[in-house]
Amino acid sequence: MSEVTEQIKSEYTRNEKKLISLLNATPADKLEWSPSPSARTVIELGAHCAMGTTGITGLLKGEPMRFENTAELDASLRQMEKQFKSLDVVLGMVKQSGEEYFAFLDSLDADQIHAIVNTPMGAMPLSVAATFPCEHMKCHVAQIEYVQTIWGDHEWRS
Repeated sequence: MSEVTEQIKSEYTRNEKKLISLLNATPADKLEWSPSPSARTVIELGAHCAMGTTGITGLLKGEPMRFENTAELDASLRQMEKQFKSLDVVLGMVKQSGEEYFAFLDSLDADQIHAIVNTPMGAMPLSVAATFPCEHMKCHVAQIEYVQTIWGDHEWRS
């Protein structure tokens, strides 16, 4: 295992722990609340993070994107996310998607992590593309933090 993959895993773990902490700290009556009809709820953001990790891991493995464009992808994800009402189910999805992502990272040798891969955002070193699940989750964790401030929760969580 390379130092690069260890750093990526460490960053992902920090984001995943924060996501889990925020989801667990969200009052049950707020899990399905959103600030507007077009915004995801907290539980939908949790499911979105898990599905994002799974989908990006597939792309990193070379699986084709199943959608013609990001608008199609977004519409499909939003429809799927609406089905999640159980925090336990979403937490299980987060755990499972992280395990699958780590298994992929652990399968890479030093040459593979530096290989150029094609992504929907263009060609780049796998060492860069492999950080996408971390960055994706970090962005949505920030959204949950913001939503919590709307209902007056200003506690910092790690």
